[in-house]
Amino acid sequence: MLLPPINEIKKRRMALGISQKRLANSVGTSQSLIAKIESSRVHPSYDVVKKIFEYLDRVEQPRSGLAKDIEKRDLVWIKRSDRVRDAAEKMRQFGFSQLPIRDDKEEICVGSISERQIVHASLADGDPKAFYEKPVSEVMAEQFPVVDETLPITAIALLLQHSQAVLTARKGKIVGIITPSDLLAASAAMRTIRSSATKD
Repeated sequence: MLLPPINEIKKRRMALGISQKRLANSVGTSQSLIAKIESSRVHPSYDVVKKIFEYLDRVEQPRSGLAKDIEKRDLVWIKRSDRVRDAAEKMRQFGFSQLPIRDDKEEICVGSISERQIVHASLADGDPKAFYEKPVSEVMAEQFPVVDETLPITAIALLLQHSQAVLTARKGKIVGIITPSDLLAASAAMRTIRSSATKD
């Protein structure tokens, strides 16, 4: 198992508001050893460092949250046979910049469409008016990633670097969606909570 750099220990401990004493007690070592590790005065064993990072990971995960904590469950679909203008109107109506596309008969995700994609495709089309009458299936992009809603938000953040949205599932059924704006809102809320905790 490849561990993070040792100098990350102090940064992560302080960010989580954990004292050296608490960290030491939690991993079965002394506070003085933690102090020496953080000041680079000793070279700890692999096992000690592994225990420290495992503990920090356990504490950090509930604070960062899971996908289900920030997912939007009012999921709005567009069908593959609907027209492009239907998709554009639905995005305007609900204030979304992207929509998942489902099969006409079943609620199975088969693709995606976004404002950006519609704008670019309509400009490239020789007849923009006719373009908006095309079925969504002719212009749709690949489907958004689908993940279990118990996936940590940190993993969602990595997926959103390459996709405009992530769909969440419970027991194999799609139940929600997460976009970059949802992630930003969750990050802002977490910073506020941590700031309040620090002041207290």
